[in-house]
Amino acid sequence: MTYASVVTMPHEVRDVVRGYHHAWTSGNLELARFFLADQLDFQGSIDTFTAADDFIEALGKFHRILRGIRLLKEFYSAGGAMLLYDCLTDSPAGTIRTAEYFGVSAGKISEIRLVFDATLLREVIGR
Repeated sequence: MTYASVVTMPHEVRDVVRGYHHAWTSGNLELARFFLADQLDFQGSIDTFTAADDFIEALGKFHRILRGIRLLKEFYSAGGAMLLYDCLTDSPAGTIRTAEYFGVSAGKISEIRLVFDATLLREVIGR
């Protein structure tokens, strides 16, 4: 299946979310951006964004300290998905347990809710 065919099948939430997750965790932010709606509604433990391009820029900065991802659980429904994973970082924050909700419509991720303990990461990035 090509990535273009994923977008034409919006009912395939799993393909969209897995495609996005694999793209960003492997450092392919251009492909990750492909899976996001332009008017992305992102709310996380540190930042909020209303534009996918702004979110991707921040995600790129985080990716610089990422050593790897350990996916623990994934759950899918008709309009959304939840992933539970560990971010393994090269920072004093170490391993960051993360829960992420995705709202998907028209074949794109339109909503992300990202929850993690940001205490040590805030110190690392100076916030």
